[in-house]
Amino acid sequence: MSLRPLRQRLLPYAYVAPALIVTGLFSFVSMGISFYTSFYNFDAFAGESGYVGLANYQRALFEPDSYFWLALRHTVVYVVLSVAGVLLSALPLALLCLRARYGQAIFRTLYFLPSITPGVVLALVFYHIFGVWGQLLDTSSTALPALALLGVWAGAGYNMVIFLAGLTEIPRHLYDAAEIDGAGRLQQFRHITLPMLRNTLVFVTVMTVIGSFQVFTSVYIMTSGGPERSTEVIAYTIFINAFTVAGQMGYASALAWLLFGIIFAFVIVQMKIFRSRKVYDE
Repeated sequence: MSLRPLRQRLLPYAYVAPALIVTGLFSFVSMGISFYTSFYNFDAFAGESGYVGLANYQRALFEPDSYFWLALRHTVVYVVLSVAGVLLSALPLALLCLRARYGQAIFRTLYFLPSITPGVVLALVFYHIFGVWGQLLDTSSTALPALALLGVWAGAGYNMVIFLAGLTEIPRHLYDAAEIDGAGRLQQFRHITLPMLRNTLVFVTVMTVIGSFQVFTSVYIMTSGGPERSTEVIAYTIFINAFTVAGQMGYASALAWLLFGIIFAFVIVQMKIFRSRKVYDE
């Protein structure tokens, strides 16, 4: 067998090898260290550790002082509000941009700007809008929805571009045939647009859920988990235990792996519910 075809087959792997090596070093190795640390009572400041087995996981799940379930409840509320807000805003924006006769590139750029703005900058701006001027961050009933609104505003433009790409892939002849049959705009949207955007909807939903579960920057800058722990999410709880409470690095690692398991379970359930189906035949 000639070596030339073998080289051609191995060439793509050579191109991606550097990225895989870097990912392995900075992601998988770090994850392995974190998982190992979760079984120890590790003091990051003193450098001391002792094996405790599953005690960190038991404390997170069953001890009343862990605040894990409180943080999980706040995180789930934030995820629901963020995902619903992104889906209800990004898709209409994509439809408007698609139907715009003039300035489509300008609108697309303006809507996408929040997605490329650093999260710290967005949090500082919205801190003044919601906290200093609006007083929404001072009460426990409005603080978490205000943070979710920031998440929606920051993510709507990015997901609008994804929806826009999906909309442009829908064959035009499907709408032409529907118009001939007398279908209105709402019927076309329900029976053509939504089914044809199924894979795009799955992608946007899954990625938004993953990102929302990991929310941290806005909470850290705008509320610090307050008022009265009403905005304390899991990522912020992990940070507090890892870097502000001595001797809690192992416990924080256990919380991180519990968060990973929750996100993984949510993604699996979503993929089962929204798994791809063939909508039409060419």
